[in-house]
Amino acid sequence: MGNNSFLSYYKTILEKVSFDNRLVEKEYWKAKQLLQGHEAQELDNWLSSTGLIHKITAAPAGKYSLPAPRSPRQYQSQAE
Repeated sequence: MGNNSFLSYYKTILEKVSFDNRLVEKEYWKAKQLLQGHEAQELDNWLSSTGLIHKITAAPAGKYSLPAPRSPRQYQSQAE
């Protein structure tokens, strides 16, 4: 899959998760790690043109990482 395909892929993903600011931001930073040069800039331009750019906050400190998985005990306490 070429980078242009990834750019198209992330545009589609960002459109589909646009209902949730947290998901938009998460997918945006994943895309920024993968895309390079003009494709990363093109993604930013696209976000500005669609109005989704306002859902993105400042870059996370350090490398982007997913939240730690929850332990089964945390799920159990929520169910009670």
